[in-house]
Order: sequence, then structure tokens, then C-alpha cells
Amino acid sequence: MWIVRYGSILKKPRDCICGKSEVLKDLLHCSLCLGFWCGVLSSTFLYIYVEENPILILLPLASSAVCWFFDSLLDLIQISCNYLDKNN
Repeated sequence: MWIVRYGSILKKPRDCICGKSEVLKDLLHCSLCLGFWCGVLSSTFLYIYVEENPILILLPLASSAVCWFFDSLLDLIQISCNYLDKNN
């Protein structure tokens, strides 16, 4: 999720996609949504090629929560660092 959303190597395709579709633009700017769909792709791959385990249906939900949590945490750290730099 992090590479798709913030990776500099994917900037041109991301900008192209965002310019053509409002729905995909919203998807690429939401860590919760993008984390879910990355989890769907991962769980599908794991289900087909590794193990047919029905618990994999929960992977997209867990992926979404983890991606959102760490994206929010890193945003908070960045805001705190900017605030501290401004006050020094």
C-alpha cells in the first residue's frame, strides 16, 4: 500500500490514473481503502497458490486496519516533527 500510494517510481502512473477517474483518485488517496484492496489481492494469491484456508477472508480487513493505523501514525509523527522544528 505504501509503495502504491507514496512511491516516487509510481508517481506518473498514479497521476495518470487520478486524472482519468475520480473513483480511483479517491482510492489512491485513502490508506484504509487501498489497504483493503491490497489485502484482497494478497489473500486471493495466498488462497489460490499457497493454501485454501477460509480464514484468509479476514486478511483484507486486517490489512486495511494495519495500513490505516501506520499511515496515521506516520502522519502524526511528521506533524509533530514539523511542529517541533517550527518552535525551535
